[in-house]
Amino acid sequence: MQARTAQPILTTGDNCGPLLTPESFTDRDLNWYAVYTRSRHEKMVHQCLGERHIESFLPVQDVLSQWKDRRKWIQRPLFPGYLFVRADRSDLYQVRMTRGVSYIVGNGWACSPVPVPDEQVQAIRRMVEQEYPVMQWPLLRKGTRVRVTAGPLAGVETYIVQRKKNKKSYLVVTVELLGRSVAVEIDPYCVEVVS
Repeated sequence: MQARTAQPILTTGDNCGPLLTPESFTDRDLNWYAVYTRSRHEKMVHQCLGERHIESFLPVQDVLSQWKDRRKWIQRPLFPGYLFVRADRSDLYQVRMTRGVSYIVGNGWACSPVPVPDEQVQAIRRMVEQEYPVMQWPLLRKGTRVRVTAGPLAGVETYIVQRKKNKKSYLVVTVELLGRSVAVEIDPYCVEVVS
């Protein structure tokens, strides 16, 4: 399978007419939450949340898939089984009751939903909106913390790693709550080390 550039799928409920005004968003404490879905139900859950006027973000990547008789570009989720929802804690019940949602990611047996840091979601969003190929990456526990100084990802703070095999540098964004990472190739001259 070959990967093309990743594309975000973002729904804010605009296609059904806004239920909430922009002023009500500022009055409320909106956080990003990770939602775990049934197997291969990410796009359906994303669509249902849009119909309920709940903002959701499903990062996807275009992948060349091979069948017996043909090859075709398809969109696959960057984090299989997960999507992100921006909601108030009072709206989480409505999210949980959406068809195809298994649970909202939390900690421990109490399953109290834990917000995903806004910086992580924004970094992923900026990565998939660019024309760079984004790839899944093994969970990164350590690395050199850097800030991107030039290009479309300027201002993003995350980790950089270098593969010895091909001598390329990759900017890696880790979503700690999901235990997953994504990476994009970057020129090492476009970053500065953060102390």
